[in-house]
Amino acid sequence: MRQPLLPLPPPLRGADPDSFARDTVIRRLPAIAGRVLAENDLDPEAADAVAALAAEIPSAPLRPLADAGAPDLALWHDYLAPYAGQDWLAVPWFLAETYFYRRILEAIGYFRPRSGAFGRDPYAQQKRLGLERTPLAGLAAEPLPLDAALRGALWGNQADLSLWPADAEGGPGGATLLADDGPAVLAHLDALIARSATVDVILDNAGAELAHDLLLTDALLARGLRVRLHAKAHPTFVSDATVGDVRDTIAWLAGRPDPVAAAAARLVAALAESRLTLHDDWFWTSPLAGWELPEALFGTLATSGLLISKGDANYRRWLGDRHWPAVTPLADVLGYAPAPLLLLRTCKSEVAIGLDQARLAAASARDPQWMTNGRWGLVQFVGRETGG
Repeated sequence: MRQPLLPLPPPLRGADPDSFARDTVIRRLPAIAGRVLAENDLDPEAADAVAALAAEIPSAPLRPLADAGAPDLALWHDYLAPYAGQDWLAVPWFLAETYFYRRILEAIGYFRPRSGAFGRDPYAQQKRLGLERTPLAGLAAEPLPLDAALRGALWGNQADLSLWPADAEGGPGGATLLADDGPAVLAHLDALIARSATVDVILDNAGAELAHDLLLTDALLARGLRVRLHAKAHPTFVSDATVGDVRDTIAWLAGRPDPVAAAAARLVAALAESRLTLHDDWFWTSPLAGWELPEALFGTLATSGLLISKGDANYRRWLGDRHWPAVTPLADVLGYAPAPLLLLRTCKSEVAIGLDQARLAAASARDPQWMTNGRWGLVQFVGRETGG
């Protein structure tokens, strides 16, 4: 198996005392279930199932999915098998979260053709509100410069609807870079542009973040690169983007005034010409670590000139959501990646690597909650010659 060079530390768990993981399992997940109930017109059976899911957190053991006919049923049987009898706090946090969002779909009947919620996104209201509140003023008529587009995609990651619902006041505020490999990334992109390479963007949130990711996509395409966007196979983590969200967001951008509408028109043309392609895979909704990439997906990503990984959940996946020391060198953990890897992430969980000790100490002194409040950004690059 491809995996980090170093021994694997233990995973983050809800059982970790005084942790953000514990708060997520005990408080945030039941609250999200409550929002699903409030924002969807569910039939009584589905509503009862969502309420029952919230009630079993955190003490009940994780049970197998009861979702006959669902296309990922066998996958989830395998994911859960090692943790039989363990409750929501005992299992790895990343497993608990991905399982929770999959259980929401089971409860509403997302995969059941005769269900009233068949194929319906239970987070659609949040995604719509998030998109409507996207600030897009001040954009130039031409595609953005690459450095500006990358920064927009980074700070767009602050728009996380699982933490800050679209209809609630406030958000993380603040924007401080804790690690910045931007110059190395731009130099690498210059080399890719010279050979019209492919860039893969692994998306995170819909709404404002996806709008900025599409403006980054527009900037990459304008420089002769091909782009593959990777979305989730089904709704998850409240605001994570599906292929349908990508298409809906392009259509929404097309309805804005120029220059935003002009950017949308360029994206539509790129889709028609297959310079831009949209993809999903069950891996991105799984609890698996990055080093457990399926062979077919690994092979696809290995042909890339650059993987741009967006957001906190994807960052956690690449690191296996484990208790790595924050000063651990990037290459010691991420050398298994199938292609050069750019991580664009605002910190919203207690996992990070590749940080300078002095900057880390300064951040901790200035903001004790820097790991989880979304105010601190990382631009981290692990480069090597590969892909096309």
